[in-house]
Amino acid sequence: MSRVTAKEHGGVGQSDPVSTERGSRDTCSLTQHAMHPVRQTSPCAASEATRLHERLRVLSPEHQRTILRFEQRLRAFETNDQLSAGQCVVVLEHLVRLGERGRNPANTGNIEDLFCHTLVDTGDPIRAFAQALADSVKVVPMDEDAPLLPVMRSLKDGRSYRFVRDFKTMSPGDKMLVTHTMVAYGDEEMWMSARAFVQATWPEAGATFIDREVAKMAVQSQHLPSSTFVLSRAHGLTLECAPLYRRAGYDEDAIARAQAFYDTCAEFAPEWASAFVRGNVPTDAAWNRWRRRYLKARDGLPEELIYQLSSDTLTNFLEGTLESGKWTDATVFFGGVTRPSQIPEALAAIVNQYIAEHVALHDRPADELITACQVTLEPWGIGFVHGRAQLIDRSPPKADELEAQFKAAWARKKLGER
Repeated sequence: MSRVTAKEHGGVGQSDPVSTERGSRDTCSLTQHAMHPVRQTSPCAASEATRLHERLRVLSPEHQRTILRFEQRLRAFETNDQLSAGQCVVVLEHLVRLGERGRNPANTGNIEDLFCHTLVDTGDPIRAFAQALADSVKVVPMDEDAPLLPVMRSLKDGRSYRFVRDFKTMSPGDKMLVTHTMVAYGDEEMWMSARAFVQATWPEAGATFIDREVAKMAVQSQHLPSSTFVLSRAHGLTLECAPLYRRAGYDEDAIARAQAFYDTCAEFAPEWASAFVRGNVPTDAAWNRWRRRYLKARDGLPEELIYQLSSDTLTNFLEGTLESGKWTDATVFFGGVTRPSQIPEALAAIVNQYIAEHVALHDRPADELITACQVTLEPWGIGFVHGRAQLIDRSPPKADELEAQFKAAWARKKLGER
């Protein structure tokens, strides 16, 4: 299967505190220490996992099902020496806390796919957990008092948007789409979860190194530009890159390149989104000029961020994401779906939109995404004809699951409308 790999994008494997990355400064003076990522199992981690299972049992059946599925894959990685017991505990604690905090269980499968795909592809657990954290706060409505990290800024008047409540003209759904990656790293508890994961990976690391690594996780997680659906809603809004990038150790040249990229993203014209919704790419001259500028600016980003922009698309239709109901939620909240039988056709339209985006925004071949999701989509009634997704079965094998997902999504929508 042709796919985007860490090697292809110049990425590295396990984050190494003794190495210096492109555009960053090693400010922690750790080169004197022989540090190595931990992989051993500990009795402490085992007892903590037992306590987490006790907390898991009181969560909703939806949360239990999706978390236990994710945990099975974590244990397989531990058995294969790709994760330590301590790292698994941090991830499991994060998932349980999402349930305890009332987060959307339909999103857990997508978090699973993001984490597992990135870990297998890059060999870097920290990058994998960064992906998982970035998509952990997809709830409608969002907490209006939730802070953003990094902050957003208006290109027109320079106004800063520091909290979800600052987006006064956006609908609740649009607030989630635009801000969720920034809210994730602005959340103090999730920031501490990231710190715990870095500490579990590098037990000998000091506070300065850990803070820098978490800031780098936040940098590489701002994948707003991976979707035209989101870009159209964030028109005129850019990220304030400098504070976070400096905290992560990037030099001024890297900061300037990143700022230029997000400023270019803010110039995406909302009317272009209509072509993508139909599974097409715009053809007008203004679009072509913008796309050339976008791709040129994108090439100057940190390699981990370039990777995440495209892998965020590649993982969107894998098994965990489909099983947990993320796209059923999307079709109900944003696609006008009012009954389960409408979901496969609506999902096929979303797949075609992402194929067009994979080509136009990530400069990748359509076959890469089709190959990644062809097998996983078939049980949901979707196949591919001449490179486009379409409904092939009105009574798919997953019809019962679709009905259950629809009922849960419809209930969440009605609860959010109260």
